[in-house]
Amino acid sequence: MKLTLWPRSLLYRLIVMTVLGLLLANALTLSLLLYERMGSARKVMMSNLEYDVATSVAILDRLPATERPQWLKKLARSNYSYQLNAGENGEWPDSWRTRPAVRSLQQTLGGHYPLNIVSLPGDRPHIQAHVQLHDGTPLTVDLWPKMPAIAWWLPITVLIQLALLLTCSWFAVRQVVKPFTRFTDAVNSLEPGTQSKVTLNNHGPEEVMQATAAFNAMQLRIDNYLKERAQILAAISHDLQTPITRMKLRVEMAEQPALRDKLVEDLDNMTRLVREGIALARASQTLEEPRQWMSITAFVDVLCCDYADVGHPVTFSVNGTDHPFMLQPQALRRIMTNLIDNALKFGEVAQVTLHLPATGEALISVADHGPGIPEQELEAVLQPFYRGESSRNRETGGTGLGLAIAAQLSAQMAGKLSLHNRAEGGLEVQLRLPPSQSSS
Repeated sequence: MKLTLWPRSLLYRLIVMTVLGLLLANALTLSLLLYERMGSARKVMMSNLEYDVATSVAILDRLPATERPQWLKKLARSNYSYQLNAGENGEWPDSWRTRPAVRSLQQTLGGHYPLNIVSLPGDRPHIQAHVQLHDGTPLTVDLWPKMPAIAWWLPITVLIQLALLLTCSWFAVRQVVKPFTRFTDAVNSLEPGTQSKVTLNNHGPEEVMQATAAFNAMQLRIDNYLKERAQILAAISHDLQTPITRMKLRVEMAEQPALRDKLVEDLDNMTRLVREGIALARASQTLEEPRQWMSITAFVDVLCCDYADVGHPVTFSVNGTDHPFMLQPQALRRIMTNLIDNALKFGEVAQVTLHLPATGEALISVADHGPGIPEQELEAVLQPFYRGESSRNRETGGTGLGLAIAAQLSAQMAGKLSLHNRAEGGLEVQLRLPPSQSSS
């Protein structure tokens, strides 16, 4: 697995690039300001050093030898002091820290007194300027070079500036990325042919408004296309019923019983296919059936009892506490009928289980003991006219529309239909109704 520190989200990528750019620009500006400030402060410091040292040495040179020790503390400063001795031996200073001070001492004292400047090592290296006064007395200027002080508030200001950069960058980038996130969510929730339409608000920058208008127009075109396709399918299926009926009447007059029976069987299959086509066309359109409060437990129980009364091996069980649901009973009946018929047809039995968890949703499971469906075909069987059986026999393979109609109606009811192969064998079809449909 390749590990990368580069974020995958567009939001955080833009934040990183924006913050890095602003930090580099501010760091360059701050560096130039500090460089200029340090240079100016160093120049002022060296100027003060030249004037102060020149004045102090001149005072000590003119004082009587007996009074000079009293003035040493008065003339001392925070980073340099005076000693009436020859000082210590050392090498010529070559450190970049001491060069400005050495240059200032040479310009101040070099033309008036014998001068020797040495560097003394230690935890804090410093320099000494050895001077000989006019009466021959040795004088040592002990200097500890230091950088100009930085104001205590400067680091705090830098941290506050960094926090402002991060906050403003996050807010600005979020304003840019937020419309794209909303657009992505709308695309992911797009379910053509369902009642849940996602219409984006057309506001924001010009580019966002153009993308929003294009999405809304695309959704409208998809809905119109699906409606047109459903109308064509319904019209063709409806128009086929009349010639099929006439053909049945003419076949009934045939004199050969064996041929008549085969033709009637074929016409019955055609009739069933036409009816399923009309049902699919209606299922792909918005349901006009009004919703009503109903007990889903009682509804499914009655439906299963109807099958059991005519001798079909259909069982029903409930897990959880029953509560009313706002549903469309005819659509739910068509879904359950298709699922139970498929279970009886391919799996010999139908085990219907209703799960009512505390989350408020409803999960209806229809399981059978049949051969199941190959894993790679579990999604494909929900498409219209797809039949998993290769025989293409209408009696065993069906029309290929039962599960497709159930899936369409489930989407219309804001539900979700899914298929799973059971570990003990057989197929399990689950219809999940969301909590939004519940009154609890």
